[in-house]
Amino acid sequence: MPAEPAALDAAALDAATLACCRDLTGRLFPWDTNRALELALLKTFCLPSISGLLSQTGEFEQRPRKRYDDTGLMVAELVRLGPDSAGGRAVIQRMNRIHAHYAISEADNLYVLSGFVVEPIQWLERYGWRPLRAEEQQALFRFWMHVGGLMGIQNRPERLKELLTLNARVEQELFRSAASNLRIADATLAMLLTDCPAPLRPALAAVLQGVLEPPVLASLGWSAPPAWLARLVRGGLRLRSALLNQWLRRWPPRRLQFYSERPTPSYGATFRLEQLGPPPLLEQLNSPRWCGPQRRIGLTGGIASGKSSVGRLLAARGLPVLDADLFAREALAPGSAGARAVLERYGDAVRVGAGQNGAVDRAALGRIVFADAAERQWLEQLVHPLVRARFASELERLAAEPAVVLMLPLLFETGLESLCSEVWLVDCDEAQQLQRLLARDGLSDAEARARIAAQWPLARKRLLADRRIDNRGEPEALAKQVQTAL
Repeated sequence: MPAEPAALDAAALDAATLACCRDLTGRLFPWDTNRALELALLKTFCLPSISGLLSQTGEFEQRPRKRYDDTGLMVAELVRLGPDSAGGRAVIQRMNRIHAHYAISEADNLYVLSGFVVEPIQWLERYGWRPLRAEEQQALFRFWMHVGGLMGIQNRPERLKELLTLNARVEQELFRSAASNLRIADATLAMLLTDCPAPLRPALAAVLQGVLEPPVLASLGWSAPPAWLARLVRGGLRLRSALLNQWLRRWPPRRLQFYSERPTPSYGATFRLEQLGPPPLLEQLNSPRWCGPQRRIGLTGGIASGKSSVGRLLAARGLPVLDADLFAREALAPGSAGARAVLERYGDAVRVGAGQNGAVDRAALGRIVFADAAERQWLEQLVHPLVRARFASELERLAAEPAVVLMLPLLFETGLESLCSEVWLVDCDEAQQLQRLLARDGLSDAEARARIAAQWPLARKRLLADRRIDNRGEPEALAKQVQTAL
């Protein structure tokens, strides 16, 4: 086991680590790295939580080649360009924007991240023309933990040994069979064999499966190949290793070439970052931010995270603040078209006063819609267009202002980043958020949790914000952060 560094460095990745990872991926072990990461990809399908989510998106079943190429291209560009370069940061931002559309658990994120380190180490130890040296293992570890930090993955191991233990524990305790595992694995295998003659595909599938360990085969729902075939496949890989060892020690490769520098079936000889991602999301992913002369600060966060406090601080500094919650209340004001629609749907259950001009009891309405997703969707379809129209008219009225604040609790959920030149997230701990909501609105614990669950969790929003305003501390600290951000 290699010597362990004291702890991860939160600063930018050092040049020596990046150079080492580029060398490993692009020059010394390009073929082995691709095979190891394909194996890592297959192993993620052994977790029903991951395969189930992938099956829901349909990307691996409908467009497995594009999904495979997108992943390979973004990973290769991160190594080629470096995660702290302008190009690398653009790749990270793209990945974060894609991942934020899905409810991926912290545990699943960590396991996927661990595969980028563990599988190359283990593959090269078994089948590479030489195993990775201790310092090379540490470089891989530092690189991918740094990338994980840029992706907002919390609780990353501080030492390689801890990451290896985490990876092994997940595979031992959480791998299990599921119908979604088999669907995604079959679609991926069919994609990998697409270019092979059809009569040879069953035999080649058995060859590929001969590399997999029994727990992986069982979790994927695949039958184990004959024992003699598995021995032959692994023996062939070891023979290749021995022959390459003799060759490459005398004539080591000199040229760097990454997956992203070769033609791909999905994009041909060249690709653009804007092409990567699930097709249903591409329009939103590629929607440009506001780039006019006016500074437009999108202010968002979770319920009870402190958006209103930050909004008041910005208003005190002379900035116009457009509040989506205020516009939503106006949309349901007594006598409005919105209020009449709500009263017609729910009647006396939400009515305050008599007649057509009666007011809507917002607390009663909240209890209904936060307990029923279909009713919440109906209300959003009624109110959101009215709120957007108010924003449009107010932005037109304030066009001469140098800066405007758009306070949008559901900014990411409703895809309104294009209204903003920058996005600030008012952040706090999830437990803090719950306690503040309970104290503020007098809700039961179940009601408060239902309202928090109706929005994207703060962990997803952190991936997408340009700036985080930390509201975990005292009001003085909050005011100082707002001043700095301005």
